[in-house]
Amino acid sequence: MTRDDEIQPREGIREWLGRMTGAVAAGPVAAISAARRARMFHPRGIALSGTLAPILESPHAELARGLRGHALVRLSGALFTRPIERFEVLGLALRISDARIEDAQPREHDQDLTFATFLSPVSMPMSPFTTRSDDFLANRYHAVAPFQVAGIGRMKLRLVPKEDTVRIARRESRADRLEADVRAGHAVFVLEVRRTLTRTWIAVATLTLTSFSEVDQEALRFDPFRDGRGVTPVGFVHAIRRRTYAASQAARPPHATGDPQPEVARAREVGDGQAPWSVAARKTG
Repeated sequence: MTRDDEIQPREGIREWLGRMTGAVAAGPVAAISAARRARMFHPRGIALSGTLAPILESPHAELARGLRGHALVRLSGALFTRPIERFEVLGLALRISDARIEDAQPREHDQDLTFATFLSPVSMPMSPFTTRSDDFLANRYHAVAPFQVAGIGRMKLRLVPKEDTVRIARRESRADRLEADVRAGHAVFVLEVRRTLTRTWIAVATLTLTSFSEVDQEALRFDPFRDGRGVTPVGFVHAIRRRTYAASQAARPPHATGDPQPEVARAREVGDGQAPWSVAARKTG
């Protein structure tokens, strides 16, 4: 999929209003991030490596081919600094790159996409009650605002668990279950898209999580406007994020301290005594 500067979306009234709203919200967001010494939302997470494979028989085959690549995924709870498994909202941040991602530094042609377990800002207040917050792989994750895609128009995106995936038996925590599913090759999502103002979702790629990652999560800065694969954010909500994301990132520590994966640290005693991400990384090269 190629980029064409002539068809990039122009700013409309919704984007202008979003920018103004983001400018007002940036100060409080920065203050909360500084106080937390972490992201305002999704303060603690689990980083994983994976791959995004196109579904070439998709009606949007060109888009699917353009999304092919290596993936860095951060799964997280949105509200709490501890891994609370009830009345929580979950998030999934995705970076797509040409090569395996070993650090937090973005590269040319990278694409960042962020998802959460609610459909839109309107449904967000109810999402702690509708999210299966005890299981990362038991939810649908929505990119809650639209994107502009060359040759297609405005689209919504979501990630859904692969239907025919055999799940591991229930474990003590969502981190334990995720670790077991990754080891077994069962941590798989399908990326689906639909045109705005339509109802039909179309599968374009398969996201497979293959190993845990030691990437510095505080240094990791996801940017909704990093659109190296031609999926460009548009609309009111995305326009708010331009200022608020930058404010949160500037206010929080530049690097992580302590364990890189605190939510799965106790799994280090499993198997040969190594951290689960180290074991998985050796298996996958």
